[in-house]
Amino acid sequence: MILSALDSIVTDTKIVPWVMVLCIGLSVVFGFGLAFLYKFFKRKRGFSTDLPLSLVLMPIGVCAIVMASRVIGLESTTARTTLGFSFAGILCITRFRSTQKDSTDLIFIMFAIILGFLSGFGYVLYAGIVAVLAAILILIVSFTKFSLPSPKEMTLKVVVPESLNFDNLFDETLKKYCLSYDLKKVKSTDFGTMFELTYIIKIKNEDHQKELLDEIREKNGNLMVSLSVRRFE
Repeated sequence: MILSALDSIVTDTKIVPWVMVLCIGLSVVFGFGLAFLYKFFKRKRGFSTDLPLSLVLMPIGVCAIVMASRVIGLESTTARTTLGFSFAGILCITRFRSTQKDSTDLIFIMFAIILGFLSGFGYVLYAGIVAVLAAILILIVSFTKFSLPSPKEMTLKVVVPESLNFDNLFDETLKKYCLSYDLKKVKSTDFGTMFELTYIIKIKNEDHQKELLDEIREKNGNLMVSLSVRRFE
């Protein structure tokens, strides 16, 4: 009985109007749900302002294409799936032609496509279960801050003049204030007259940030020093 409840409500080539309304309406609900979850999940770190709209429209578009493919006579499930994936691919290339820096954006896009497919094929209950489980997991991760690094994990950037030998120059200071540190990148700036050093550090005490910066400024000639929490980068 449980397995039969998971079957598709679309059982014929000719789609009944109420079935079409239900499937498209369900994709609309999923789209808005994903958009609200995305905004809630990224509320502290910020997000692309047009991605929520894309999350709303993507399940609707995929659902409509899959259902239309049944109407125009594509009997093969493989053919309908291929058509739906092609449409989703066009959407992704158009909206996400640049590299996504945050992998969570891609996860939300993936769920939007999956829910659009399930709605289009008529697997209403199955789609609802997937949506509810995804929402619960996203809320758990958000409230527990499972995906966020520790506030003690920071990125330290120090500018030094070209004439200064920076090898092991800041080791004593970093050992004093940090649990761990690692020099990740060195790059030249200001037409080669300066070097910018990038460290990944884990500070011992968040209240000693000013003391750390002051000691580094004494050694780099009072040039630019910046300290940022990695979760907000």
